[in-house]
Amino acid sequence: MLAKDMDTAQLLPCLADFDPLAHPLTALVYDEDFAIGQVFRAIAESAQGAGLRLGGVIEKAAPPLAPGRKCDMLLEDLASGEIIRISENRSALARGCRLDLDGLARACALVLGRLRECDLVLLNKFGKTEAEGGGFRCIISDALALDIPLVIGVPRRNLAAWREFAGELSFERDFAGA
Repeated sequence: MLAKDMDTAQLLPCLADFDPLAHPLTALVYDEDFAIGQVFRAIAESAQGAGLRLGGVIEKAAPPLAPGRKCDMLLEDLASGEIIRISENRSALARGCRLDLDGLARACALVLGRLRECDLVLLNKFGKTEAEGGGFRCIISDALALDIPLVIGVPRRNLAAWREFAGELSFERDFAGA
């Protein structure tokens, strides 16, 4: 069963032995059809229930800006609750990535501004921007420098770039077949 077909209670057995504080840097590796957002939501709920102060951003369901659009993206800042749109409002005929780099930069600034107050950082994805050297990389390096554990989603298509970036610092939890 895919995570997109599970509710939070059903995901908890998949996370029963998962301790987000056990490693300085944890990559949750997943396939494209796996709804990693629900896993992050479950981790966030559990961590908040344990009294941890969270930082980072996780995906929030977004109503499409236009019919047929699949890439409308919202991120929720876990420290403030602020919602940041990181997709551009382009014409229905536009092709290619709709990532709004300004929105992504605003999300990074929010997280970095409160990083020292966090016990745990969650980042929804090591995506194309991170694979190319930008995006959340600054948050990852700063969290490591401050000894704040960080958990990030890594789509399998970006796993080689992640491994090149993180090297031996990363612990990987693979959700294949979860």
